[in-house]
Amino acid sequence: MTYFEELTNTRQRQSNSMAASISSQILQIRKESIKQSLSDLNTISHRQQYIATVDGVMYYDDSRAENVNATWFTFQNIVKPVVWIAGGDDSMADFRDLKPEVKKKVRAMVCIGEGNARLKKAFVKEVDEVYEAANMEEAVKTAALLAASDDIVLFSPACKSAMGEDFAQRGDSFIDNVKRLQNEHRQ
Repeated sequence: MTYFEELTNTRQRQSNSMAASISSQILQIRKESIKQSLSDLNTISHRQQYIATVDGVMYYDDSRAENVNATWFTFQNIVKPVVWIAGGDDSMADFRDLKPEVKKKVRAMVCIGEGNARLKKAFVKEVDEVYEAANMEEAVKTAALLAASDDIVLFSPACKSAMGEDFAQRGDSFIDNVKRLQNEHRQ
């Protein structure tokens, strides 16, 4: 199983697989056809979306995860050490349920933008290294410096944007900066 499959192997996908398996037995559909159909499913853009691998570090955009529950769900499916980029308007977020997952999986955290006081305070005991970045470019560069080969850099904000952007704009910015980093490392 690839890292991408491990990351995107969500409980929902497992439920869909089980339902497809049961249905295929009833309808007498060949297992190979079901396997092919399931492997052809694409991820939703900006939701656990693989972007690139740079220097052995895999970069994933999960900018649709603008609340704690969505980020928690993503962490449930990660099996590698994470450098987590998060942040935004954290004024309404309750991070308690996310703490155990972060403690187990996150090596370092980069808080992006302003207004992340509650976010940083919530995870200062769970994460050894917590950094701040003024913008996405700085966040991606900081995460790249912190990540080791075989790590995952995950942009999963767990908060709405504090700067008026929507998830797609923030995700596109993350993707652009990862692609720029990738191009710099090719030269």
